[in-house]
Amino acid sequence: MQRAENLQPLSRQHKSALMACLLIRKGVSKQASVSVMSDFLLRCWNEEVEAHFQQEEKEILPLLKTYPEGQTLAIAIERDHELWRTAMTHLQQANITHRLLEDLANQLEQHIRFEERIVFPSMEAHLSPEQLKGLALHEENKTPVCNTYPTKFWE
Repeated sequence: MQRAENLQPLSRQHKSALMACLLIRKGVSKQASVSVMSDFLLRCWNEEVEAHFQQEEKEILPLLKTYPEGQTLAIAIERDHELWRTAMTHLQQANITHRLLEDLANQLEQHIRFEERIVFPSMEAHLSPEQLKGLALHEENKTPVCNTYPTKFWE
């Protein structure tokens, strides 16, 4: 089924974040520099993921909270976002390992899959076309970090 048009910007952003997860896992498998991969992940967070989370919290969560199943989904999204924000704070301070980076990539991928496979279909089933058309999601026209990061640690 085709994704509702007004949810498509988020799905495209998800695609970029999934690529970042894949690249982190490839880097881990090659035992790439932890500091380089941490920098890459932080750059993805700062330039892409954080703003994406803010859009979801501003636009998606209020709509989810309008129906019972959506309320449960909204709680899960809020929890995941808070966990990820905490992880990004610790990523700047903690003793980072390959395992931690792989765990973070896996957690982000699971969150994205949850939204794509459960949250968005739920919204499409429970919300009117008018409600979905009212979403004010925007995409910045810039190249994803995955395509511009200077060190190809995954190769």
